Amino acid sequence: MSEQKELKQGERKVMNRPTFLHNGIFVLQGSSVTVQKQEGENVTVEWTDREGNPHLLSNIRPEELS
Repeated sequence: MSEQKELKQGERKVMNRPTFLHNGIFVLQGSSVTVQKQEGENVTVEWTDREGNPHLLSNIRPEELS
């Protein structure tokens, strides 16, 4: 069983997940995100696009954040 990494709400992290498409917008690997909540192995983060619009990204694994 792997050790679960606890993340705190409001904590700033860097997305290590490979670049992916979210609602027609590319979320780049290395993007800064803010942790919103963690439920077990699923983390919800807030990511801000280049125009300054916030987006909630869910189902992010703790190991995809550094």
